[in-house]
Amino acid sequence: MLEFWYSDQCSRQLKLMVCIATCVIIYLCSTVQQLSPMLTGISVGIGMGIHVLRALSLKIAADNPYKKGFAILFFVIPIIALITLISALPAQHQLMLAIQAIGFTAIGLFILAGFPKRSLDEN
Repeated sequence: MLEFWYSDQCSRQLKLMVCIATCVIIYLCSTVQQLSPMLTGISVGIGMGIHVLRALSLKIAADNPYKKGFAILFFVIPIIALITLISALPAQHQLMLAIQAIGFTAIGLFILAGFPKRSLDEN
Protein backbone atom coordinates (compact mmCIF):
# COMPACT_ATOMS: atom_id res chain seq x y z
CA MET A 1 0.00 0.00 0.00
CA LEU A 2 2.85 2.37 0.77
CA GLU A 3 4.37 1.69 -2.62
CA PHE A 4 1.17 2.91 -4.29
CA TRP A 5 1.03 5.97 -2.02
CA TYR A 6 4.57 6.98 -3.01
CA SER A 7 4.17 6.09 -6.70
CA ASP A 8 3.29 8.48 -9.51
CA GLN A 9 0.05 6.55 -10.06
CA CYS A 10 -1.36 8.06 -6.86
CA SER A 11 -2.42 11.55 -7.90
CA ARG A 12 -2.56 14.62 -5.68
CA GLN A 13 -6.35 14.59 -5.92
CA LEU A 14 -6.53 11.02 -4.63
CA LYS A 15 -4.14 11.83 -1.80
CA LEU A 16 -6.23 14.87 -0.88
CA MET A 17 -9.43 12.81 -0.88
CA VAL A 18 -7.83 10.16 1.36
CA CYS A 19 -6.58 12.87 3.75
CA ILE A 20 -10.02 14.48 3.93
CA ALA A 21 -11.73 11.11 4.46
CA THR A 22 -9.25 10.29 7.22
CA CYS A 23 -9.94 13.62 8.94
CA VAL A 24 -13.71 13.06 8.70
CA ILE A 25 -13.38 9.59 10.24
CA ILE A 26 -11.22 10.99 13.04
CA TYR A 27 -13.76 13.76 13.67
CA LEU A 28 -16.70 11.35 13.76
CA CYS A 29 -14.91 9.07 16.22
CA SER A 30 -13.91 12.04 18.37
CA THR A 31 -17.58 12.94 18.89
CA VAL A 32 -17.83 9.78 21.02
CA GLN A 33 -14.54 10.27 22.92
CA GLN A 34 -11.46 12.29 22.07
CA LEU A 35 -7.97 10.86 22.00
CA SER A 36 -5.71 12.64 24.49
CA PRO A 37 -3.23 15.16 23.05
CA MET A 38 -0.27 13.06 24.22
CA LEU A 39 -1.55 9.92 22.47
CA THR A 40 -2.38 12.01 19.40
CA GLY A 41 1.21 13.25 19.27
CA ILE A 42 2.55 9.73 19.67
CA SER A 43 0.29 8.53 16.85
CA VAL A 44 1.46 11.30 14.51
CA GLY A 45 5.05 10.49 15.49
CA ILE A 46 4.53 6.83 14.58
CA GLY A 47 3.23 7.91 11.18
CA MET A 48 6.24 10.15 10.63
CA GLY A 49 8.47 7.31 11.76
CA ILE A 50 6.96 5.06 9.10
CA HIS A 51 8.00 7.58 6.45
CA VAL A 52 11.52 7.88 7.90
CA LEU A 53 11.94 4.09 8.08
CA ARG A 54 10.80 3.77 4.45
CA ALA A 55 13.31 6.42 3.39
CA LEU A 56 16.06 4.58 5.27
CA SER A 57 15.11 1.26 3.70
CA LEU A 58 15.40 2.80 0.22
CA LYS A 59 18.98 3.87 1.00
CA ILE A 60 20.13 0.30 1.64
CA ALA A 61 21.92 -1.08 -1.41
CA ALA A 62 20.09 -3.82 -3.30
CA ASP A 63 23.09 -6.15 -3.05
CA ASN A 64 23.35 -5.76 0.73
CA PRO A 65 22.89 -9.20 2.33
CA TYR A 66 20.90 -7.66 5.19
CA LYS A 67 18.41 -5.80 2.98
CA LYS A 68 15.63 -8.36 3.45
CA GLY A 69 16.17 -8.43 7.22
CA PHE A 70 16.01 -4.64 7.39
CA ALA A 71 12.84 -4.65 5.25
CA ILE A 72 11.18 -7.01 7.72
CA LEU A 73 12.43 -4.94 10.66
CA PHE A 74 11.18 -1.69 9.12
CA PHE A 75 7.79 -3.33 8.56
CA VAL A 76 7.47 -4.78 12.06
CA ILE A 77 8.64 -1.79 14.14
CA PRO A 78 5.69 0.51 13.26
CA ILE A 79 3.18 -2.30 13.73
CA ILE A 80 4.56 -3.09 17.18
CA ALA A 81 4.51 0.62 18.09
CA LEU A 82 0.89 0.97 16.97
CA ILE A 83 -0.22 -2.20 18.76
CA THR A 84 1.51 -1.01 21.93
CA LEU A 85 -0.23 2.36 21.64
CA ILE A 86 -3.64 0.75 21.07
CA SER A 87 -3.13 -1.57 24.05
CA ALA A 88 -2.43 1.46 26.24
CA LEU A 89 -5.76 3.11 25.36
CA PRO A 90 -8.48 3.34 28.02
CA ALA A 91 -10.99 0.47 27.92
CA GLN A 92 -14.00 2.74 27.57
CA HIS A 93 -14.65 3.43 23.85
CA GLN A 94 -11.39 1.71 22.97
CA LEU A 95 -12.50 1.04 19.38
CA MET A 96 -13.19 4.73 18.71
CA LEU A 97 -9.88 5.71 20.26
CA ALA A 98 -8.02 3.03 18.26
CA ILE A 99 -9.57 4.31 15.02
CA GLN A 100 -8.42 7.82 15.93
CA ALA A 101 -4.92 6.58 16.73
CA ILE A 102 -4.67 4.80 13.39
CA GLY A 103 -6.07 7.87 11.64
CA PHE A 104 -3.55 10.20 13.26
CA THR A 105 -0.79 7.74 12.35
CA ALA A 106 -1.95 8.00 8.75
CA ILE A 107 -2.02 11.81 9.00
CA GLY A 108 1.59 11.77 10.25
CA LEU A 109 2.58 9.69 7.25
CA PHE A 110 0.59 11.92 4.87
CA ILE A 111 2.31 15.06 6.18
CA LEU A 112 5.83 13.83 5.46
CA ALA A 113 4.97 11.88 2.32
CA GLY A 114 3.74 15.06 0.64
CA PHE A 115 6.87 17.12 1.17
CA PRO A 116 9.25 15.53 -1.39
CA LYS A 117 6.71 15.87 -4.21
CA ARG A 118 5.71 19.40 -3.21
CA SER A 119 9.29 20.65 -3.24
CA LEU A 120 9.83 19.17 -6.72
CA ASP A 121 6.59 20.66 -8.06
CA GLU A 122 7.42 24.19 -6.93
CA ASN A 123 10.76 24.33 -8.82
